[in-house]
Amino acid sequence: MTKPLQDKVVMVTGASSGIGAATIAALLDAGARVIAVARRIDRLQALQKELGVGDDRVLPVKCDIRDEQQAQTLMDQALEWGGSLDGLINNAGLSRGGLLEKTQVDDLRVMLDTNIFALANLTRLATPELKKAQGTLINISSSVVHALIPGSAVYSASKAAVAAFSEVMRKELCTSDVRVITIYPGMVDTEFFDGITDEKKKQSFDKLKESIDALQAEDIAEVILFALSQPGRVSLNEIVVRPTRQPI
Repeated sequence: MTKPLQDKVVMVTGASSGIGAATIAALLDAGARVIAVARRIDRLQALQKELGVGDDRVLPVKCDIRDEQQAQTLMDQALEWGGSLDGLINNAGLSRGGLLEKTQVDDLRVMLDTNIFALANLTRLATPELKKAQGTLINISSSVVHALIPGSAVYSASKAAVAAFSEVMRKELCTSDVRVITIYPGMVDTEFFDGITDEKKKQSFDKLKESIDALQAEDIAEVILFALSQPGRVSLNEIVVRPTRQPI
């Protein structure tokens, strides 16, 4: 029986843990070939070993996608290995700091560079290949853009930019039969929160995760797989996924 994504070539950023790692497992199970991208190559190699797949099914690539040259090299490697690109899942993202006036400039820059510049630039590089393949672009935003929580001004702005970027790209690419999908996860229990530098904010999120029965990375991976597995004429352009008990 043919699997739903048999031999489709899909790139996943932020692939070393959390949603990215869970998505790779789901994609491989669905028959895809996956380019796994992250800065922590040891984690990617460990994931490949854990999943028990060979170099013909997954290509682990160490890359800081904020760097233009590294991003270009990544795309070159991906095409040499895969021959085409059927999907790009822009999952890499992070949050730093808390209230804006107390947030360090370096934290502002890393959020904007990772969450929007790197995503937009990698999409720019991938777009010609996605058009050739009539593929799918999936951008991971956040439900925070609907909640707008104090202490998340720049993170919220960056994820709102992802949503706006996605909608414009949808309009630019729909006549080329490229699907553009934005997913807005609510609270997911992953390493994401470990990077928050405001200790008070981090503690409040840790308590909230427990009280609302936070989503698991595999939940979002299943949503991604569902969106990718639809017929080409079906584009689930915006998907909001929250824990049932999350009020905002």
